[in-house]
Amino acid sequence: MSVRDNGPGIPEDEIPIVLASFGQGTNAIKSAEQGTGLGLPIAKNLVDLHGGTFTLKSKLRFGTEVIVTFPAERVMSALGPLEAHSPPTQPGQAEPDRPKPSIRRHPVRNAS
Repeated sequence: MSVRDNGPGIPEDEIPIVLASFGQGTNAIKSAEQGTGLGLPIAKNLVDLHGGTFTLKSKLRFGTEVIVTFPAERVMSALGPLEAHSPPTQPGQAEPDRPKPSIRRHPVRNAS
């Protein structure tokens, strides 16, 4: 999963600071809309608890991207088994009506 913005970005040397609890970069300190400095550390810790990877990339004045990857066994076991969809076995045979799934599932993107 990837989330990207086109905000002010984070200087590379401040990435360890913003990933620490209550840590804020210089842009956040100067901003009128200061946060607590807990959002990124909480998100990273939740990903770590699930055995995933949390990557923060940022370029000053261009924006920030967070890439989260969860192990397949964590994602798939939580979702349960998928129903196999097979095409008709005979030409001209209509496919049976299937209920529409309520959850859209997307393939897991590898961050590497």
